[in-house]
Amino acid sequence: MLEIILCDDDPFILKIIKEQVEHILSESISEGRVACVASGYQELFLYLKKNPGDYLFFLDLDFGSNEFNGIDIAKQIKKNFPGSKIVFVTNHYELALNVLKSGVEPFGFIEKTTDITKMNQCCYQYIYLAKKSLPSGDPEADADSITLKIGTDEEVSLPKADILYVEAVKTKSHCICYHTVNGSSITVRETIDHALECLGDGFMKSHRSVIVQKCHMIGLSDGMIKFINGDTAPCSFRQRNEIKGVIYGNKD
Repeated sequence: MLEIILCDDDPFILKIIKEQVEHILSESISEGRVACVASGYQELFLYLKKNPGDYLFFLDLDFGSNEFNGIDIAKQIKKNFPGSKIVFVTNHYELALNVLKSGVEPFGFIEKTTDITKMNQCCYQYIYLAKKSLPSGDPEADADSITLKIGTDEEVSLPKADILYVEAVKTKSHCICYHTVNGSSITVRETIDHALECLGDGFMKSHRSVIVQKCHMIGLSDGMIKFINGDTAPCSFRQRNEIKGVIYGNKD
């Protein structure tokens, strides 16, 4: 399981990140949880003392003049828990060079913003990458996969976590195409309805000929769903409210 810690002295930003991370995890097909939400380094270190281990951190880079800054905190984290991954959250990109000079190897950077879609996209990218980097022996890393028959005697195993969307191929009868996060595609002879049955709860139809993975969607505009890697897929008019509910969390 991916364990995540959030630490920021700005309660508004901390609330936004927490909401987005929890929403991403709730729609994910593999497990993860927010283990700790801290508003300062003392609260953070107290939790780590009681619960040592490697985590994915979303860490404020600048706590102000009276606090340890994010670099100081990151050094302590890396010293005690070298397997941890640290994503710095900041609106001071000029400090990024200081991070690199410090010797701390950041997992990435996120800009502090009230743009929910942008924040969701950034958080998702790092959660996805962190899950992909889990040790291969960890059962959480062995994501559920489907077997696709691509020839008479040839099959490929495709992790469900890598699938963005599936669409019917208009030019080939009874064929569908699986589109993945890394931009690749696999065409097989199968029906959309059978594919949805095999894929399970993490997926839904956005159109009669399109299946989308819920946790990879980050926006909906002009009838087109936007995915985490920039790809798009159509959404029918009658599915738009349900799709919006999944993306933005307003399912009522």
